[in-house]
Amino acid sequence: MSEPRHLFTVWNPSYSDDALDVHLSVLLEWARRHRRGAAERDDVYVWWGKIRSRNREGALPHHADVVAIDGQCRDGVETHLYLSDYRSLYVACVGEVTDSDVRQEGEADHMPGYYAGHAVDFWFRLFDVRRLVSDDTPAVIDELRKLRNTRYFNRPVSLYGVIVELPLIVYREPDARWFADGDGLADGRLWAERAAEFRSEADRMSHELRDNLFGRDLWAVLEPGTRSFLASAEAVFRSRRGDPGFDFSGAAVEYAKAVESELNAVIFPALREAFRSKPREDRMVRTDRAQLDLSGAVPHQTLGTIHTLLRLPGPVQSGIRRQLPHDHAWVLGLMLTDLEKLLDLRNEGAHERVTGLAALEPVRERVVGIGCEGMLARLARVKLRARG
Repeated sequence: MSEPRHLFTVWNPSYSDDALDVHLSVLLEWARRHRRGAAERDDVYVWWGKIRSRNREGALPHHADVVAIDGQCRDGVETHLYLSDYRSLYVACVGEVTDSDVRQEGEADHMPGYYAGHAVDFWFRLFDVRRLVSDDTPAVIDELRKLRNTRYFNRPVSLYGVIVELPLIVYREPDARWFADGDGLADGRLWAERAAEFRSEADRMSHELRDNLFGRDLWAVLEPGTRSFLASAEAVFRSRRGDPGFDFSGAAVEYAKAVESELNAVIFPALREAFRSKPREDRMVRTDRAQLDLSGAVPHQTLGTIHTLLRLPGPVQSGIRRQLPHDHAWVLGLMLTDLEKLLDLRNEGAHERVTGLAALEPVRERVVGIGCEGMLARLARVKLRARG
Protein backbone atom coordinates (compact mmCIF):
# COMPACT_ATOMS: atom_id res chain seq x y z
CA MET A 1 0.00 0.00 0.00
CA SER A 2 1.37 3.42 -0.97
CA GLU A 3 -0.64 5.27 1.69
CA PRO A 4 -1.62 4.15 5.21
CA ARG A 5 -5.18 2.91 5.45
CA HIS A 6 -7.53 4.48 7.99
CA LEU A 7 -11.18 4.10 8.98
CA PHE A 8 -14.21 6.36 9.03
CA THR A 9 -17.52 5.82 10.78
CA VAL A 10 -20.52 7.77 12.04
CA TRP A 11 -21.62 7.44 15.63
CA ASN A 12 -25.27 6.82 16.39
CA PRO A 13 -26.74 9.18 19.03
CA SER A 14 -29.55 6.71 19.74
CA TYR A 15 -27.18 4.56 21.81
CA SER A 16 -26.20 7.43 24.13
CA ASP A 17 -26.97 11.12 24.56
CA ASP A 18 -23.44 11.76 23.31
CA ALA A 19 -21.55 8.63 22.38
CA LEU A 20 -18.32 10.52 21.81
CA ASP A 21 -18.40 12.18 25.23
CA VAL A 22 -18.97 8.96 27.16
CA HIS A 23 -15.95 7.39 25.44
CA LEU A 24 -13.87 10.46 26.22
CA SER A 25 -14.94 10.22 29.86
CA VAL A 26 -13.55 6.70 30.08
CA LEU A 27 -10.29 7.70 28.39
CA LEU A 28 -9.84 10.77 30.59
CA GLU A 29 -10.49 8.77 33.76
CA TRP A 30 -7.69 6.35 32.84
CA ALA A 31 -5.44 9.32 32.06
CA ARG A 32 -6.17 10.74 35.54
CA ARG A 33 -5.37 7.39 37.13
CA HIS A 34 -2.06 7.30 35.29
CA ARG A 35 -1.17 10.82 36.47
CA ARG A 36 -1.91 9.76 40.06
CA GLY A 37 0.31 6.69 39.65
CA ALA A 38 -2.68 4.35 39.96
CA ALA A 39 -2.38 3.00 36.39
CA GLU A 40 0.37 2.30 33.88
CA ARG A 41 0.73 4.39 30.71
CA ASP A 42 -0.30 1.34 28.68
CA ASP A 43 -3.62 1.29 30.56
CA VAL A 44 -4.68 4.63 29.09
CA TYR A 45 -7.09 3.68 26.31
CA VAL A 46 -10.78 3.22 25.54
CA TRP A 47 -12.51 0.69 23.28
CA TRP A 48 -14.78 1.93 20.51
CA GLY A 49 -17.15 -0.72 19.16
CA LYS A 50 -18.85 -0.79 15.75
CA ILE A 51 -22.33 -1.98 16.73
CA ARG A 52 -23.92 -4.27 14.17
CA SER A 53 -27.18 -3.14 12.61
CA ARG A 54 -30.17 -5.15 13.77
CA ASN A 55 -31.18 -5.37 10.10
CA ARG A 56 -28.05 -7.26 9.07
CA GLU A 57 -26.97 -10.79 9.71
CA GLY A 58 -23.48 -12.03 9.03
CA ALA A 59 -20.23 -10.21 8.39
CA LEU A 60 -19.68 -7.11 6.29
CA PRO A 61 -18.25 -7.79 2.82
CA HIS A 62 -15.00 -6.01 3.74
CA HIS A 63 -14.79 -7.54 7.24
CA ALA A 64 -11.40 -9.16 6.60
CA ASP A 65 -9.97 -5.93 5.15
CA VAL A 66 -10.96 -3.98 8.27
CA VAL A 67 -9.37 -6.54 10.60
CA ALA A 68 -6.23 -6.58 8.42
CA ILE A 69 -5.59 -2.93 9.37
CA ASP A 70 -4.52 -4.28 12.77
CA GLY A 71 -1.30 -5.39 11.09
CA GLN A 72 -0.60 -1.79 10.16
CA CYS A 73 -1.14 -0.77 13.81
CA ARG A 74 1.25 -3.48 14.98
CA ASP A 75 3.88 -2.25 12.53
CA GLY A 76 3.84 1.11 14.29
CA VAL A 77 2.10 3.03 11.50
CA GLU A 78 -0.04 5.85 12.88
CA THR A 79 -3.57 4.66 12.15
CA HIS A 80 -6.73 6.73 12.48
CA LEU A 81 -10.41 6.21 13.13
CA TYR A 82 -12.36 9.26 11.95
CA LEU A 83 -15.60 9.75 13.87
CA SER A 84 -18.49 12.04 13.01
CA ASP A 85 -22.11 12.79 13.84
CA TYR A 86 -22.35 15.06 10.75
CA ARG A 87 -21.93 18.22 12.88
CA SER A 88 -18.50 17.48 14.38
CA LEU A 89 -15.45 15.46 13.38
CA TYR A 90 -12.90 13.74 15.59
CA VAL A 91 -9.88 11.60 14.82
CA ALA A 92 -8.72 8.81 17.13
CA CYS A 93 -5.33 7.12 17.35
CA VAL A 94 -5.94 3.39 16.85
CA GLY A 95 -3.73 0.90 18.67
CA GLU A 96 -5.60 -2.29 17.80
CA VAL A 97 -8.38 -3.57 15.56
CA THR A 98 -10.09 -6.84 16.45
CA ASP A 99 -13.29 -8.76 15.81
CA SER A 100 -12.91 -10.69 19.07
CA ASP A 101 -15.41 -9.75 21.76
CA VAL A 102 -13.15 -7.90 24.20
CA ARG A 103 -16.04 -7.68 26.67
CA GLN A 104 -15.32 -11.33 27.44
CA GLU A 105 -11.66 -10.55 28.09
CA GLY A 106 -12.00 -8.34 31.18
CA GLU A 107 -12.07 -5.05 29.28
CA ALA A 108 -15.38 -3.68 30.57
CA ASP A 109 -13.62 -0.92 32.53
CA HIS A 110 -12.24 0.45 29.28
CA MET A 111 -15.57 1.09 27.55
CA PRO A 112 -18.93 2.75 28.20
CA GLY A 113 -21.70 0.58 29.58
CA TYR A 114 -24.10 0.96 26.67
CA TYR A 115 -22.47 -1.80 24.60
CA ALA A 116 -24.15 -4.40 26.81
CA GLY A 117 -26.64 -6.45 24.82
CA HIS A 118 -25.41 -5.30 21.39
CA ALA A 119 -23.68 -7.39 18.73
CA VAL A 120 -20.40 -5.69 17.73
CA ASP A 121 -18.61 -6.21 14.42
CA PHE A 122 -15.26 -4.68 15.42
CA TRP A 123 -13.51 -3.22 18.42
CA PHE A 124 -10.97 -0.41 18.08
CA ARG A 125 -8.53 0.30 20.93
CA LEU A 126 -8.14 4.09 21.01
CA PHE A 127 -5.11 5.66 22.67
CA ASP A 128 -6.13 9.28 22.11
CA VAL A 129 -8.86 11.36 20.48
CA ARG A 130 -8.41 14.75 18.85
CA ARG A 131 -11.20 17.14 17.85
CA LEU A 132 -10.88 18.46 14.28
CA VAL A 133 -14.22 20.24 13.77
CA SER A 134 -16.88 21.19 16.31
CA ASP A 135 -20.53 21.97 15.49
CA ASP A 136 -19.83 23.04 11.89
CA THR A 137 -21.26 20.73 9.23
CA PRO A 138 -19.78 22.64 6.23
CA ALA A 139 -16.32 22.35 7.81
CA VAL A 140 -16.88 18.60 8.37
CA ILE A 141 -17.77 18.26 4.68
CA ASP A 142 -14.58 20.11 3.67
CA GLU A 143 -12.38 17.97 5.91
CA LEU A 144 -13.96 14.70 4.74
CA ARG A 145 -13.17 15.57 1.11
CA LYS A 146 -9.56 14.80 1.97
CA LEU A 147 -10.50 11.18 2.77
CA ARG A 148 -10.67 8.73 -0.15
CA ASN A 149 -13.04 5.77 0.02
CA THR A 150 -11.05 2.75 -1.16
CA ARG A 151 -14.19 0.71 -1.84
CA TYR A 152 -15.82 3.43 -3.94
CA PHE A 153 -13.24 4.09 -6.67
CA ASN A 154 -11.08 6.15 -4.27
CA ARG A 155 -13.58 8.98 -4.44
CA PRO A 156 -13.75 11.61 -1.66
CA VAL A 157 -15.93 10.77 1.31
CA SER A 158 -19.18 12.72 1.21
CA LEU A 159 -21.65 13.00 4.06
CA TYR A 160 -24.44 13.06 1.51
CA GLY A 161 -22.94 10.50 -0.84
CA VAL A 162 -22.10 6.83 -0.43
CA ILE A 163 -21.76 6.09 3.29
CA VAL A 164 -22.80 2.47 3.60
CA GLU A 165 -21.26 -0.61 5.17
CA LEU A 166 -19.44 1.35 7.86
CA PRO A 167 -16.65 1.61 8.75
CA LEU A 168 -15.28 2.87 5.48
CA ILE A 169 -11.65 2.07 4.67
CA VAL A 170 -10.04 5.33 3.61
CA TYR A 171 -6.74 7.03 2.97
CA ARG A 172 -6.09 10.75 3.27
CA GLU A 173 -4.67 13.20 0.73
CA PRO A 174 -2.37 14.51 1.96
CA ASP A 175 -1.72 11.99 4.71
CA ALA A 176 -1.67 13.50 8.20
CA ARG A 177 0.08 12.43 11.39
CA TRP A 178 -2.40 13.85 13.87
CA PHE A 179 -0.64 12.40 16.92
CA ALA A 180 3.04 12.54 16.00
CA ASP A 181 3.38 16.11 17.32
CA GLY A 182 1.76 15.50 20.70
CA ASP A 183 4.94 16.03 22.72
CA GLY A 184 5.57 19.37 21.05
CA LEU A 185 2.08 20.81 20.86
CA ALA A 186 0.14 19.04 23.60
CA ASP A 187 3.00 19.12 26.14
CA GLY A 188 3.03 15.34 26.46
CA ARG A 189 -0.64 15.19 27.48
CA LEU A 190 -3.37 13.49 25.53
CA TRP A 191 -5.09 15.65 22.93
CA ALA A 192 -8.30 14.48 24.61
CA GLU A 193 -7.13 16.03 27.89
CA ARG A 194 -6.35 19.30 26.19
CA ALA A 195 -9.70 19.44 24.41
CA ALA A 196 -11.53 18.99 27.72
CA GLU A 197 -10.23 22.35 28.96
CA PHE A 198 -12.45 25.37 28.20
CA ARG A 199 -14.37 23.18 25.75
CA SER A 200 -17.64 25.07 25.47
CA GLU A 201 -16.02 28.51 25.51
CA ALA A 202 -13.36 27.48 22.98
CA ASP A 203 -16.03 26.04 20.67
CA ARG A 204 -17.98 29.30 20.84
CA MET A 205 -14.80 31.27 20.19
CA SER A 206 -14.01 29.14 17.12
CA HIS A 207 -17.29 30.20 15.56
CA GLU A 208 -16.68 33.82 16.52
CA LEU A 209 -13.23 33.86 14.91
CA ARG A 210 -14.48 32.06 11.81
CA ASP A 211 -17.54 34.24 11.24
CA ASN A 212 -16.31 37.67 12.37
CA LEU A 213 -12.55 37.77 11.79
CA PHE A 214 -11.06 35.22 9.38
CA GLY A 215 -14.07 34.27 7.28
CA ARG A 216 -15.13 30.71 6.48
CA ASP A 217 -12.76 30.15 3.57
CA LEU A 218 -9.58 31.29 5.31
CA TRP A 219 -10.55 29.62 8.60
CA ALA A 220 -10.91 26.31 6.74
CA VAL A 221 -7.36 26.64 5.39
CA LEU A 222 -5.85 26.84 8.88
CA GLU A 223 -4.74 23.56 10.47
CA PRO A 224 -7.17 22.01 12.99
CA GLY A 225 -4.50 22.40 15.68
CA THR A 226 -4.01 26.04 14.78
CA ARG A 227 -7.72 26.74 15.12
CA SER A 228 -7.88 24.91 18.45
CA PHE A 229 -4.92 26.72 20.04
CA LEU A 230 -6.07 30.10 18.77
CA ALA A 231 -9.63 29.64 20.04
CA SER A 232 -8.37 28.60 23.48
CA ALA A 233 -6.03 31.59 23.68
CA GLU A 234 -8.73 34.04 22.58
CA ALA A 235 -11.25 32.56 25.02
CA VAL A 236 -8.88 33.23 27.91
CA PHE A 237 -7.79 36.65 26.65
CA ARG A 238 -11.30 38.00 26.06
CA SER A 239 -12.70 36.71 29.32
CA ARG A 240 -9.85 38.03 31.50
CA ARG A 241 -8.63 41.18 29.73
CA GLY A 242 -10.41 43.31 32.34
CA ASP A 243 -8.51 41.67 35.21
CA PRO A 244 -5.30 43.71 35.77
CA GLY A 245 -3.68 41.04 37.94
CA PHE A 246 -4.33 38.05 35.69
CA ASP A 247 -1.36 36.01 34.46
CA PHE A 248 -1.66 35.57 30.69
CA SER A 249 1.27 33.13 30.45
CA GLY A 250 -1.01 30.27 29.40
CA ALA A 251 -2.64 32.35 26.68
CA ALA A 252 0.80 33.44 25.43
CA VAL A 253 1.83 29.82 25.06
CA GLU A 254 -1.42 29.02 23.21
CA TYR A 255 -0.89 31.86 20.69
CA ALA A 256 2.66 30.62 20.13
CA LYS A 257 1.46 27.06 19.58
CA ALA A 258 -1.09 28.28 17.02
CA VAL A 259 1.69 29.93 15.01
CA GLU A 260 3.97 26.91 15.51
CA SER A 261 1.28 24.57 14.20
CA GLU A 262 0.70 26.66 11.09
CA LEU A 263 4.38 27.23 10.34
CA ASN A 264 5.03 23.48 10.38
CA ALA A 265 2.23 23.07 7.82
CA VAL A 266 3.55 25.85 5.58
CA ILE A 267 7.34 25.72 5.71
CA PHE A 268 8.22 22.04 5.48
CA PRO A 269 5.81 21.01 2.68
CA ALA A 270 7.24 23.90 0.63
CA LEU A 271 10.81 22.78 1.36
CA ARG A 272 9.90 19.18 0.51
CA GLU A 273 9.00 20.31 -3.00
CA ALA A 274 12.18 22.38 -3.29
CA PHE A 275 14.50 19.53 -2.29
CA ARG A 276 12.63 16.51 -3.64
CA SER A 277 15.21 15.76 -6.35
CA LYS A 278 18.32 17.18 -4.69
CA PRO A 279 21.29 15.00 -3.64
CA ARG A 280 21.49 14.08 0.02
CA GLU A 281 24.29 16.49 0.90
CA ASP A 282 22.20 19.42 -0.39
CA ARG A 283 18.95 18.57 1.38
CA MET A 284 20.19 17.84 4.93
CA VAL A 285 20.20 20.46 7.68
CA ARG A 286 21.17 20.09 11.32
CA THR A 287 19.23 21.45 14.27
CA ASP A 288 20.22 21.32 17.92
CA ARG A 289 18.31 18.01 18.17
CA ALA A 290 18.79 16.09 14.94
CA GLN A 291 19.51 16.15 11.24
CA LEU A 292 16.51 16.87 9.03
CA ASP A 293 16.01 15.61 5.50
CA LEU A 294 14.18 18.48 3.82
CA SER A 295 13.00 16.26 0.96
CA GLY A 296 10.93 14.03 3.27
CA ALA A 297 8.25 14.29 5.92
CA VAL A 298 9.92 16.46 8.57
CA PRO A 299 8.67 15.73 12.11
CA HIS A 300 7.04 18.55 14.03
CA GLN A 301 9.56 21.28 14.88
CA THR A 302 9.38 23.82 17.69
CA LEU A 303 8.87 27.51 17.08
CA GLY A 304 12.45 28.19 18.17
CA THR A 305 13.89 25.65 15.74
CA ILE A 306 11.85 27.04 12.84
CA HIS A 307 12.97 30.56 13.70
CA THR A 308 16.62 29.45 13.68
CA LEU A 309 16.28 27.59 10.37
CA LEU A 310 14.65 30.58 8.69
CA ARG A 311 17.10 33.10 10.12
CA LEU A 312 20.35 31.45 9.07
CA PRO A 313 21.61 31.65 5.46
CA GLY A 314 21.61 28.24 3.83
CA PRO A 315 19.36 25.67 2.16
CA VAL A 316 16.22 26.59 4.10
CA GLN A 317 16.35 30.23 3.02
CA SER A 318 17.14 29.30 -0.59
CA GLY A 319 14.30 26.76 -0.64
CA ILE A 320 11.83 29.30 0.75
CA ARG A 321 12.86 31.87 -1.87
CA ARG A 322 12.38 29.32 -4.63
CA GLN A 323 9.07 27.86 -3.47
CA LEU A 324 7.40 30.99 -2.11
CA PRO A 325 8.20 33.60 -4.77
CA HIS A 326 5.39 35.95 -3.70
CA ASP A 327 5.88 35.60 0.04
CA HIS A 328 9.54 34.89 0.81
CA ALA A 329 10.35 38.53 1.58
CA TRP A 330 7.65 38.55 4.29
CA VAL A 331 8.52 35.08 5.64
CA LEU A 332 12.23 35.90 5.93
CA GLY A 333 11.70 39.52 6.99
CA LEU A 334 8.75 40.94 8.91
CA MET A 335 7.45 37.54 9.99
CA LEU A 336 10.80 36.70 11.60
CA THR A 337 10.69 39.96 13.54
CA ASP A 338 7.19 39.16 14.82
CA LEU A 339 8.32 35.62 15.57
CA GLU A 340 11.12 36.88 17.81
CA LYS A 341 8.63 38.88 19.90
CA LEU A 342 6.35 35.86 20.15
CA LEU A 343 9.25 33.65 21.22
CA ASP A 344 10.25 36.12 23.93
CA LEU A 345 6.69 36.14 25.23
CA ARG A 346 6.36 32.36 25.06
CA ASN A 347 9.62 31.88 26.94
CA GLU A 348 8.29 34.16 29.68
CA GLY A 349 5.16 32.05 29.99
CA ALA A 350 6.98 28.74 29.76
CA HIS A 351 9.32 29.72 32.59
CA GLU A 352 6.46 30.58 34.93
CA ARG A 353 7.05 34.33 34.98
CA VAL A 354 3.90 36.41 35.08
CA THR A 355 2.83 37.71 31.66
CA GLY A 356 0.69 40.82 31.97
CA LEU A 357 -1.87 42.23 29.57
CA ALA A 358 0.45 45.02 28.41
CA ALA A 359 3.07 42.48 27.31
CA LEU A 360 0.63 40.13 25.61
CA GLU A 361 -1.63 42.59 23.80
CA PRO A 362 0.71 43.88 21.04
CA VAL A 363 1.93 40.37 20.24
CA ARG A 364 -1.63 39.05 20.19
CA GLU A 365 -2.58 41.83 17.76
CA ARG A 366 0.16 40.70 15.34
CA VAL A 367 -0.86 37.05 15.59
CA VAL A 368 -4.63 37.53 15.29
CA GLY A 369 -4.72 40.61 13.08
CA ILE A 370 -6.04 43.53 15.11
CA GLY A 371 -5.40 46.73 13.14
CA CYS A 372 -3.08 44.86 10.79
CA GLU A 373 -2.81 41.72 8.69
CA GLY A 374 -2.33 38.95 11.22
CA MET A 375 0.40 36.33 11.01
CA LEU A 376 -2.07 33.45 10.88
CA ALA A 377 -4.19 34.96 8.11
CA ARG A 378 -1.06 35.70 6.07
CA LEU A 379 0.28 32.17 6.63
CA ALA A 380 -3.04 30.76 5.42
CA ARG A 381 -2.71 32.78 2.22
CA VAL A 382 0.92 31.68 1.83
CA LYS A 383 -0.27 28.09 2.10
CA LEU A 384 -2.93 28.63 -0.56
CA ARG A 385 -0.44 30.22 -2.98
CA ALA A 386 2.10 27.44 -2.35
CA ARG A 387 -0.56 24.88 -3.27
CA GLY A 388 -1.27 26.73 -6.49
